[in-house]
Amino acid sequence: MAEGTQSKVTIALASVAILLGGWLLVRSVFSGPDVGSVDYLQSDLTIKDSETGEEWEMSRGKLEQELYSRSGDINPQEGLPNPTTGKPTGFPTNRARDWDAVVERINAEKARLREKRSK
Repeated sequence: MAEGTQSKVTIALASVAILLGGWLLVRSVFSGPDVGSVDYLQSDLTIKDSETGEEWEMSRGKLEQELYSRSGDINPQEGLPNPTTGKPTGFPTNRARDWDAVVERINAEKARLREKRSK
């Protein structure tokens, strides 16, 4: 290969590598959490009772297990059962991220399953 052609190929390969690296970096920084990962499901949340103010810890996996076990769609106004009172009034302290988004995702998954089963 001529020296000029070889340097053009090297520059092209370097440019592709830089663009790929940049895309991977942006994707990892701006993408949401990998909701199926072990690290995500093992992370703890603080749950706060909306009536009593009592707080307890729960893993995300346990929270999602509780929601998946409910029949039909999940009512976002009905929280997790308080271990003391048994009333479904417990919600994660970051409700928008750790409750509303999770309930919306699980309800969508349940709807897709119902649709798939009806075919």
